[in-house]
Amino acid sequence: MRKNGFTLVEAIVAMAVGAIIMAAVYGYMSLVQKNSANADRKIVTQQDTRSVLELMATEIRMASYLPAPCNMSTWLTIPACAEMPGWGGTGIKINKGIQVADANKIFVAMDLNGDGGIGPPGASEYIMYYYDGASTLSRDVSCSGMQAILGGSAPFSNVRNAAAGVPLFRYYDRNNTLLAAPISIPAIRRILITIVADTADKDLNTKQYKRMVYSTSVVVRNHGLN
Repeated sequence: MRKNGFTLVEAIVAMAVGAIIMAAVYGYMSLVQKNSANADRKIVTQQDTRSVLELMATEIRMASYLPAPCNMSTWLTIPACAEMPGWGGTGIKINKGIQVADANKIFVAMDLNGDGGIGPPGASEYIMYYYDGASTLSRDVSCSGMQAILGGSAPFSNVRNAAAGVPLFRYYDRNNTLLAAPISIPAIRRILITIVADTADKDLNTKQYKRMVYSTSVVVRNHGLN
C-alpha cells in the first residue's frame, strides 16, 4: 500500500471518470426537464382545446330551439350584425336556427326565453363561431363583437385546421351522409366539429410544434324537430 497518495495519472483518470458521470447525470436531468416541459405544453393545449370544443358543442346543440307552441316566423327576427362575417342580416325561415353553415363558420340561433323572437343584444340567443383560416377561432354572441377564444398572435395554442386540410365543421343529413358545399341547411342533422391545434411553443426535443386533433359530434335535434 502506497503512503504517498495518488499518482498524476490516477488523479487524471479519476477526474475523467467523474466528469463522464457528471455529464451523464446532467444529460439525464436535462432530458427529464425537457420531457416535463413538453408534457406541460401538451396539457395546456389539451385543456384549451377541449374547453373550447365543449363550449361549441353545448351552444351549437341548442340551434333551432323553439319552445311550444312553435312560431316559425321567429326565424325571421334574427338581427343583423356587422361583426358576423358572411351574415347578410335577412332571416331565412327555412334555415331556422342555423342561418350560416360552411367549413369555417357557423351561425346558430335559439329562442331561449320563449318570447317568440331572437335577441335583443345581450340575450345570448344568436352565436357565431368563425375560423380565420390561419390560427384563430373566434366567437360572437349577440353582436358583442368577435372575441378570439383559441389561437392568435400571443403565445397561445393555435388552430391549424387549414394547414392540416381539415374543415372545422362538417355537416351530415338524417341518413348520416356528408353534405357537400354549398350546404343545404334544412337537411343538417349532425355536425362534426374538429379542431387541429398546435402547442404554443415548440417541442424541446424535435424543435417542432406538437400537433393534436380533437373532435366531437353534435346532433342538432331541435333543428330537425320544429
